[in-house]
Amino acid sequence: MVMGCQPVATAPKPAGGGTAVEALVGAPGALNPLFEVDATTRDIDSVIYQGLTTIDAQQNVIGLLASSWTISPNHLSYTFTIRQGIKWADGQPFTADDVLFTFHVLQDLEYQQPGADSWRQLGVGPAGAGRVIFTLRAPSASFPLALRIGIIAKHLFNGMSPPQIAASQFSGVGAIGTGPFKVSAISPLAVTLIRNSFAEPQPYLDHLIFRIYSSNPATDPQAAIDGVVHGVADLVGGLEPQEVGTLLRRSDMTVQDVRTFTDAFVSMNVEGAGKPFFSDVRVRLALTQAIDRQKIINDVIAGRGDPDPGPIPTADWAYSAVAAAKYPYDRLTAVKALETAGWVLAPGAKVRTKRGVAFRVDLVTAGSFPSRQIADAVSSQLLAVGVEADVKPVTASALVQAYLLGRHYQLALAAFDVGPDPDQYSLWHSGADRGTINFAYAQGWGVIDQDLEVGRAAVDQSARLAAYIDFQMLMADAAPAIFLYAPHYDYAVSQRVHGVRLNDVIEPGDRFQYVTQWYVNTGG
Repeated sequence: MVMGCQPVATAPKPAGGGTAVEALVGAPGALNPLFEVDATTRDIDSVIYQGLTTIDAQQNVIGLLASSWTISPNHLSYTFTIRQGIKWADGQPFTADDVLFTFHVLQDLEYQQPGADSWRQLGVGPAGAGRVIFTLRAPSASFPLALRIGIIAKHLFNGMSPPQIAASQFSGVGAIGTGPFKVSAISPLAVTLIRNSFAEPQPYLDHLIFRIYSSNPATDPQAAIDGVVHGVADLVGGLEPQEVGTLLRRSDMTVQDVRTFTDAFVSMNVEGAGKPFFSDVRVRLALTQAIDRQKIINDVIAGRGDPDPGPIPTADWAYSAVAAAKYPYDRLTAVKALETAGWVLAPGAKVRTKRGVAFRVDLVTAGSFPSRQIADAVSSQLLAVGVEADVKPVTASALVQAYLLGRHYQLALAAFDVGPDPDQYSLWHSGADRGTINFAYAQGWGVIDQDLEVGRAAVDQSARLAAYIDFQMLMADAAPAIFLYAPHYDYAVSQRVHGVRLNDVIEPGDRFQYVTQWYVNTGG
């Protein structure tokens, strides 16, 4: 959805040339898709490098550097045919050897980035001229989606170890890929990209500049906004509600508002210190029905999100509205369920008790906006039914390392970009790898596990849909979390830049998917 203060005139005819400037918060790391650790780097890399696959506006996985692929009858082997006629930004031909080299780096024992173990479980080899075969240990319908990772050039990095690749000039000022732009200059203030003259299709823009604002959360998001307001930059994303309001009042800006694949929820831990409170499913169901999700969305993020009472985001193709409606907001029902479970409210008391134990728990959350404010709103609504949740704000890294990993919490507010595929094995399967963030329960999880296994293994989309609908229905009954909402992504665009469009639902880095269509110059 595009919002603005004035009707948009008929778009002029695009012409080549000119520059667009995007404001980003946080300095980038190595400009290499195999070593991305932050959003700024991912954003810049997305217009330099390309993967074998991408997704279209309908959430279908389609070929990018691959022209096609086939799947073996046992669903364990994927053979990709490499697109012909592609060149690197230095004019060298792109070949299957570059693909093999990239995945061999990912499998190198010296490669220590997140996800390295998963890549090492993959078989990769040549399959004839211009073809590469990937062999999996177990079927995974979402595997082609993983191949969106950018391919790097063998002729630039051959003979280097992973640490040497990350430190190379070709992962910095000399970074090139097969995408529409390549690096021209890097400074503490900006990363300047120029048109890749070998890219197909060619972008209209000559230059795309990423203006960098340092990552002080107290000041820099606003500094990035100010850059757009004062004409220093043309585009900025990830806006907070108050910032959207400020920009919407300007006649020279539009704000594109789209849905995301992010799922925010409060996990209820039935182990450790959470066991006395959450081991009874009646209690968990009561708490899910005690929360008015739309009110939280309206009060905290000005309505810029969708109520999402289940684990699969509302915008995903496998989302089940039936499962989402199974236990709607109903405070009276929540109160009755808590009483039935033995948690009673004494006359004049604010907090329920059971056998002398007060229903007081900690709710740990990231301290930044909007997580802290969402947690406060959840806490307020829980108190209205006699449950006291004391909000404990921590840093995002501490939330993961000290609380989520190892499940050292009673309640925890988490948000994950789960991506365009509904495969949530790692988050919700009870057999997921140890040392990962996982919220499955040890008991009573058998059929849920089975649905996740079928959904991951089946290639036929109708079979996957059936499995994931059942998964959502069972998750509604099990109530392992208070699923809250899926936030929107807001992207401000100066009316100086034309042709900017987003899919209806995106991951934030996907906003550059149609960057070749952006233009600032016009012709007759």
